[in-house]
Amino acid sequence: MKFQKNITGGPVTLPAAAIKLCGLEAGGKAELHALEGATVLMKAPMNAMELIRALDSLHQLTVDLAVHLIKVCGPCDGCGGECPFGDFSYEEITLPDDLREEAGIPAGVKLCAYADEEENSITICEAGYDNDLRDVPEYLLEMLESIGICMGELEERLMVGDVVYGT
Repeated sequence: MKFQKNITGGPVTLPAAAIKLCGLEAGGKAELHALEGATVLMKAPMNAMELIRALDSLHQLTVDLAVHLIKVCGPCDGCGGECPFGDFSYEEITLPDDLREEAGIPAGVKLCAYADEEENSITICEAGYDNDLRDVPEYLLEMLESIGICMGELEERLMVGDVVYGT
């Protein structure tokens, strides 16, 4: 069950229904796991079956989030043949510091390369976005590919920075 809360900078209170659903009791203990992009509040201590139920609940949440993402990005239709995103082993483009500084490109930004066949040249420039498929952990890319998400649409959402979850 999902509960929505506004973050005001003050204390966050939990709805009584959420506390009851989690098996937390007044006067009991809980563990708060602050993660990147998520917070998990778990009952503590737990016996083996309670821990298994927590694992199952977290797994189901992972599945639900993946299903949501595939609904947002759409299924892979093979791009009319072989998916151009099937190989996730992109190499990071790097420049020597002196060239990067001379070009006025800040350290740590993503770079893109463009080939000009007529001029027989390659232009390297600042990418203009913060995230792409290279930023997604490989195990998640493999999982998302296995459930059939459109990697092209996912990369587009990553590059544009679209909000894809929450209201």
